[in-house]
Amino acid sequence: MTLAEWHDGDATNKCANVMTVYENRSDTAVIAITQKFQTSYTPKHADGEYPDDVDGPVKTLTQDAGIAAFGTRTLYWQVCAPELASRQNPVPADGIDAFMSEIGAQPRATSWDWAR
Repeated sequence: MTLAEWHDGDATNKCANVMTVYENRSDTAVIAITQKFQTSYTPKHADGEYPDDVDGPVKTLTQDAGIAAFGTRTLYWQVCAPELASRQNPVPADGIDAFMSEIGAQPRATSWDWAR
């Protein structure tokens, strides 16, 4: 099993949507994937400032995967860390720089359950 590709999708100040592509390089099917995500956010800041993102909590999610032997599967994850909302600026009324009020999520460790 390998995580072949991932992309951040849309996000809010509480959740990020992440698309992942897994490749099963084994002759045994995979029934479930457990994926850890490192969340990140931009801390509160003054207008015109652009501080670096800060790491938030690591979130662990599990999904039924159903990846056939030597198969590929795309999974979609909603990674939520509502505790980060109060640490960020609210979304600006004009929408400019709204990305500075969204969390991010990057895949980290992956584990899986083989079919028996």
